[in-house]
Amino acid sequence: MKAAVLTGIENLEIREIDMPSLKSGELLIRIGACAICKTDVKMFYSGQRDLRLPRVLGHEVSGTIIEVGKNIDEFDEGDRVQIAPGSPCGSCSFCIGGASNMCERMSIMGFHHDGGFAKYMVVPADAVRNGCVNRIPKDLPFEEACLAEPIACCINGQERCQIKLGDLVVIFGAGPIGHIHAQLSKLFGASEIIFIENSSERIAFFKKNVDSCEIIDPREVDVIKAVKEMTGGAGADVVIPACSSPEVIVQGIGMLKKRGRIVFFSGLSNEHKNISIDHNLLHYKEIQVCGAYGCTSEQNRKAVNLLSKRKINVNYLITERISLDGIIRGFELMTAHKAMKVVVTEF
Repeated sequence: MKAAVLTGIENLEIREIDMPSLKSGELLIRIGACAICKTDVKMFYSGQRDLRLPRVLGHEVSGTIIEVGKNIDEFDEGDRVQIAPGSPCGSCSFCIGGASNMCERMSIMGFHHDGGFAKYMVVPADAVRNGCVNRIPKDLPFEEACLAEPIACCINGQERCQIKLGDLVVIFGAGPIGHIHAQLSKLFGASEIIFIENSSERIAFFKKNVDSCEIIDPREVDVIKAVKEMTGGAGADVVIPACSSPEVIVQGIGMLKKRGRIVFFSGLSNEHKNISIDHNLLHYKEIQVCGAYGCTSEQNRKAVNLLSKRKINVNYLITERISLDGIIRGFELMTAHKAMKVVVTEF
């Protein structure tokens, strides 16, 4: 079968590999759609801490079960499914406590196991056993269903910073993740959402597709002053940095109101991971800082439910549908901000 195999930095090969064999407790999926995540792009250009090479990339996956391994009763051939890529152990303290994304023995499809940039993919037994396979309705297209995973990651971030009724939310970054965070924030009760974006392409996309939020260009104004002016001097209730920038973290903390919350949703590169933060600002204003990484299988189920009920719209975010042969072009489009979500739909 054809697959996109990463063998090293900037070395992604489209090649024929053997069909995966199925073990007891596993499922074989025919991929319907697999979206390119910014993490896939990062893996291609610079690697990633959890990545094991060589590897078939792709972790935003949906498709059809074509073979069911022994000792599985809850799924059948022909089931349409979305896959939560993180495969937890199910027995460590984090899994038992409901934080399976922090599993001490986590393995991830597209990182540790071969992922969805191929015609077929095996879902490991641990993933099947621990609720990582979610049925999707017939009227939900595969290309939308595969985006349940990034929605689930955003749900995790929203739950961590506890967005509530009436909150004013500032989102740094008007990429796909920023747009998803905005929609979720409204569902959680946010009264106003302000975007901050410095890409002309993304600002243009925003103005064409979004009419219910404000957007600030940091190249034109001081963003902290701008947010303070827009809030009568109070500041934001919640700040979500949906991009990787130390400067954004500092600015975000600076624009929070008393008892405001900021969620560190995006990781930083090793050379920028140490940030200078005003301790007294956190202390005297009782600002809450929390991290958010990945998502749980339960949050994937929540995401599928939102998509199924049409409470989240991702269709407008899919700006490129490509074949597997064009995957490197997809990486380039995303890096240059020439595309929002790129989804592989032909294998």
